[in-house]
Amino acid sequence: MKLMKLGSRPDIFFSSGPVRSVSTEVATDMQILVDGCLFRLHKCMWLQALCVESGDGGGAVELPAFPGGAEAFEVCAKFCYGITVTIGPHNVVAVRCAAAHLGMTEAADRGNLAAKLDAFLSSCLLRHWKDALAVLHSTRRYVALCDELGVTSRCVDAVAALIADANGEASAAVPASSSPPWWARDISELGVDLYWRVMVAVRAAGTVHGKAMGDALKAYARRWLPIATKNQYAAERTDGGAGNAEWAAKNHRLLVEKIVGLLPPERNAVSCGFLLNLLKAANVLGASPASKAELTRRVASQLEDTNVSDLLIPAATPCGGEKPYDVDAVVAILEEFALRQAAAGSVDGSPVNAGRHRRSRSAESAAELEGARRSTSTAAVSHGAMVRVGRLVDGFLAVVAKDVRTPLDKMIAVAEAVPDCARPEHDDLYRAIDTYLRVCAPPYP
Repeated sequence: MKLMKLGSRPDIFFSSGPVRSVSTEVATDMQILVDGCLFRLHKCMWLQALCVESGDGGGAVELPAFPGGAEAFEVCAKFCYGITVTIGPHNVVAVRCAAAHLGMTEAADRGNLAAKLDAFLSSCLLRHWKDALAVLHSTRRYVALCDELGVTSRCVDAVAALIADANGEASAAVPASSSPPWWARDISELGVDLYWRVMVAVRAAGTVHGKAMGDALKAYARRWLPIATKNQYAAERTDGGAGNAEWAAKNHRLLVEKIVGLLPPERNAVSCGFLLNLLKAANVLGASPASKAELTRRVASQLEDTNVSDLLIPAATPCGGEKPYDVDAVVAILEEFALRQAAAGSVDGSPVNAGRHRRSRSAESAAELEGARRSTSTAAVSHGAMVRVGRLVDGFLAVVAKDVRTPLDKMIAVAEAVPDCARPEHDDLYRAIDTYLRVCAPPYP
C-alpha cells in the first residue's frame, strides 16, 4: 500500500470529548461543527471564508453532510497548519472530496491540497492494482461528487488499463483457461454500476479475449446473483419484509440486465447452461424484454450443448410454492433455433430444412430471416448436433408431461418445433405422449 505524507510540523491538535482544538500561542477565534465534532481553529487561516459565507457573528459554523466527516475535515485543517498528514488509498477519496467541498484548489492557492491529491492518484495509487482497486471501492461512498470531480472515471480507466495491459502480456504466452482470469475475483467485490463501467472499459481495450470476459461475468454472477431455480428465489423474496424483498429484486434485476449487456459476442464465450441460468433469473425477476430476447437468441445459438435440467425454466408467477415450467420460453428458444437453421441453410445450401414438420418457419417474413443473421455464427449445426437437440426436446417433454398444468397446445408446440430429421427414432416422444395422457388426460370411461 502506497502512502504520501504532507506537511512537516508536529501534531498540535488535541481532543477533549467531541471538541478538537489547536494548541498554539494564539487563541482560537473560530468554531466549526462537522459531524458532531467541534473544531476550534483560527480565522486567519483559509477557513475564514467559511465564517464569512455563513454570516455568523461568533457562533459555530456548521457544515452538514460534509464528505468524509470529521476525519476528512481534520486532515484538511492540519494541511493548512502544515501539520504532517498521511494520505493513502483508504482515505484519499474522502479527503479529495472534502478539499473540493472547501475550495482547496489551485484557484484559491498554488500548491493546494486538491492538486497534490490528484498528482498522488495519477503518479502512484492508480498505477498499482491493489491501491487502484481500493480507491475505486471508496468512490461508492461519494458517488455524485466523485463523478463530478472525475475521480471515478479516472479510477475505472486505471483499473481497466491494468487488466488490459497484464492480460495482453499474458495472452501472448499462456493459452485461454477455463477458470476465471486472475482479476475476476477482485473486481467481483465491486457494486454492479462500477463493475459494469470497468468491464465496458476492458472490452473497449480489446486485449481480453471473449472467454476470459465470459468467465469473469460468470464469477460475478456467482458472487451476487441468487440461482433462480423453482423455489429458491421465491423463498428469498419473502425474507426480511416486503420492502427489503422489493429492493433485492430490483437490484438483482439490474444485475441480470447489466450482465446480459456485457456478454461477449463470441459463440461459446459462456456456456449454454450459464445463459439459461441467466434466463431463469430474468424470468423470475421480470427483467426487460430486450434482455430476455438476447438470452433467447444466445441460447438458441448453443442449444445442442445444453441438457434438460438447464432447460427447465420456472415461470414468472406471483404465487409462492412450486412454480410451473415456462414452456413458452422454451418454444421461443426452439423457434429462434429453427430460424437460425433456415437462415444458415439459405446461405450455405445445406439441407437443414429437409423433412421439416408442418409447422415450418418457411412462411416467416424475410425480415425475420435477416434478423437471424445477426448471430455471430450462421452455420447450420451438424446432423449429430441436430439429433442432440431432438433428444433434448423429447427429454424436456417427458418432464413437463408430468405437470398437470401443462396445456396440450404447448406440448404440441414444443414437439413440433424441431424438424423430423432431428428424430431418427420417436421412442422418447411416444413415451412423453404416453406420460401426458396418463397424468393429464381425463380417464377413459
